[in-house]
Amino acid sequence: MITPYLTFNGNCKDALNFYRAIFHCDEPKVLPYGDYMPEGSKTPPELLRTWVMHAEMVICGTNVWFADEATPPKNGDNIKLTATAPTGKEATAIFDALCEGGEVTLPPTETFYSVFHAAVTDKFGVNWNVVAEEAPKQVEG
Repeated sequence: MITPYLTFNGNCKDALNFYRAIFHCDEPKVLPYGDYMPEGSKTPPELLRTWVMHAEMVICGTNVWFADEATPPKNGDNIKLTATAPTGKEATAIFDALCEGGEVTLPPTETFYSVFHAAVTDKFGVNWNVVAEEAPKQVEG
């Protein structure tokens, strides 16, 4: 089993709220740093106590882990997530919401396996593929 793990630099709560609204998730489990000081952190961020040390949220049936890190991560360059939706209409809604403040890397297209396939880097720098499980109608030849 692979668990996607997304790291942020102080805006993890915003990301959790953003994805929760798009994918209609239950309330995430969130553990703040509080008094915990990360090992080797000589100059912790001022608001570290309120940052997310660990969070978990189920998105489209997959448990995803989240955290804020004192050292800024490279935005999404090392992970790509694929969100599948039952229909093209639902995939379009997810894609459109992820595009808010993001950058389209593959415009929506119909493929031989799906009525909708697209890719976007969202406003948090996370790379997403969005695919509908709905297959295109076969043209009788």
